[in-house]
Amino acid sequence: MKILCIIDSLGSGGAQRQIVNLACGLKAKKHEVEFFIYHSHLNFFRSVIDDAGIRVHEVNGISGFSFRVIRSLAKVLRETSFDAIISFLPSTNIYAVLGKLLSGTNCFLIVGERASKSLDSGFFYPFVQRSLYIFAKNVVANSYHQAEYLRKYFWIRNKISTIYNGYKIDKNSIVHEPTFNNSCKFLVVGRIDSGKNGIRLVKALEFFHRRNGYLPQIHWAGRQEQDQKSIVIRDEMDHLITTNSALDAAWCWLGEHPDIPTLLFSYDALIHISLHEGLPNVVCEAFIAGRPVIASAVCDHPLLIEEEVRGLLCDPFSSESICKALERFYLLSLEGRQKMGRNARRFAEDRLTIERMVDQYEALIT
Repeated sequence: MKILCIIDSLGSGGAQRQIVNLACGLKAKKHEVEFFIYHSHLNFFRSVIDDAGIRVHEVNGISGFSFRVIRSLAKVLRETSFDAIISFLPSTNIYAVLGKLLSGTNCFLIVGERASKSLDSGFFYPFVQRSLYIFAKNVVANSYHQAEYLRKYFWIRNKISTIYNGYKIDKNSIVHEPTFNNSCKFLVVGRIDSGKNGIRLVKALEFFHRRNGYLPQIHWAGRQEQDQKSIVIRDEMDHLITTNSALDAAWCWLGEHPDIPTLLFSYDALIHISLHEGLPNVVCEAFIAGRPVIASAVCDHPLLIEEEVRGLLCDPFSSESICKALERFYLLSLEGRQKMGRNARRFAEDRLTIERMVDQYEALIT
């Protein structure tokens, strides 16, 4: 089959990573795959696409909604006979639908939703977006939570599927299990913004210190968002950290890190207490690394984690609940931590491979 993958850019985001994984997986199964992007200055994954020999159609210098993107996409679709289009992200899905309609082609269109209903802003834009999905053959969510939410739009109810993210996993690779010590090192991965819940985590650590007289090591890897709200959040976190000497000694900002999968091996567990999620890449990466996850009990997290099977759950709106989850992890034996890690790795090998993801998309198209 000849397949066109559409995304805003080849930047470092989770959706971009997943559509690149999918494209490379389809290419490996001898499909002809091409890309269409409209923010070519973001090129974190460009070398991966180039190494796979995948052609990229680009539109440059786009700001805001652009009819030039629709016209350019329609031109590509008219000039090349594609069997299927796969699109990720809300604005890209709109471009995909309108470009397909303008081109007059009848190829199979799959639109993908990668986030949580919590990110819907207002009523009008999400309604228009999902109304356009009537022209798609399938609507794919990467979480059961989001798929269930989308079913409220009755006109697409029968088109909705759930396909989890896919990763390259070497089932013969050695997973380095953590060794027991009297302290813990936790890793947080994510951009610094309101959704990642950093202020409540810092307050949970203050609570932990008052109750126990010591603190785990907490390292945060991720970029600082530059919008005003995110900057204010970082400033408040820094103020809470630096005014508590014990917390200041336990906390470390790592900045954006190029190799999260390898970084995870240096930690006992991942902390991921975000307020909303689709299917978070970092939780999947922690599973692949054989690491338990302390996660917020939101969206698909309860299905992913299963309390005390692959990690622990907490209420992300309660600093006390976050604190208690950290304390419960401390009380686990070495065998208990390692068992959670092995359960996580098995889940990844069963449910989170590129091969499984590609097979499921192929099944939709064929």
